[in-house]
Amino acid sequence: MDLRRLGMFLAVVDHGSFTGGARAAHVAQPAVSVAIRELEAELGAALFVRARSGAALTPAGEALVAPARQALRDIDTAAAAVAAVTGLMGGRLDIASLATLAADPVAPIIGRFRSDHPGVTVRLAAPSDPGELAESVRAGQAEIGITEHGSANQRLNEVALLDQDLMVVSPQAAAGRTGVMTLRALADEPLVLTEPGSSLRVVVERALESIGRTPTCVVETEQREALVPLVLAGAGSTVLPALLASNATLLGAVVRTIRPQLRRRVVIVHRAGPLAPAARAFLDAATLH
Repeated sequence: MDLRRLGMFLAVVDHGSFTGGARAAHVAQPAVSVAIRELEAELGAALFVRARSGAALTPAGEALVAPARQALRDIDTAAAAVAAVTGLMGGRLDIASLATLAADPVAPIIGRFRSDHPGVTVRLAAPSDPGELAESVRAGQAEIGITEHGSANQRLNEVALLDQDLMVVSPQAAAGRTGVMTLRALADEPLVLTEPGSSLRVVVERALESIGRTPTCVVETEQREALVPLVLAGAGSTVLPALLASNATLLGAVVRTIRPQLRRRVVIVHRAGPLAPAARAFLDAATLH
């Protein structure tokens, strides 16, 4: 099967139309149409339903997406393995990370990795929840994922990274209160939380579920970067990893420890089988420090 055709097929998938796929592949649209027709003839099945609004995958097309991504990823791995004979001199590493893990622990790991391998470009994606992240790794859109331990990671290899403590971050009005908050007090606290299903929210919901309570969510946002500004504006408290919580104190927020301690286990996930040299080097940078 022609890898060039598979690349054009995935370009159409990722950009939703033959025009967008051609633009992404830096070829004329007729070349993409011809490549898809040839691929369909080779497979004996239509891959797209053409419409004015774009190109929708047929069941056969949907079945091809994951194997096509894997085939192209395997070629990249093979090329990188050859390059590894003389060291990691170039290439790209695709990583997916939960947004609340990007500053800690992901940023320091990428810093160490780039220091050791300055020729490798890192592309960091931020899926909205653990399920989406795991699927991006399974589908080959990312080779490495940094996420939390859980059932979403089925059919992926998990490598333990660390246990991350979570803290309550409150407006300045909370100054003077005890530095410890119980789960029952947390249940009564007006909270600014990310959307249902997001990693931090699920941790909070499960903790309160253990005492028969649910969180009092007064503001819900998909914008992780808005959590601290909303707290500082007095909208409510939130729950953040310890490093982000500590940084928030520099802006005037009040940070309190939760008892019993809230933690989430952070893991690195990847598909089974050999890793490309850049991914292996990243895994070493993450686990050897």
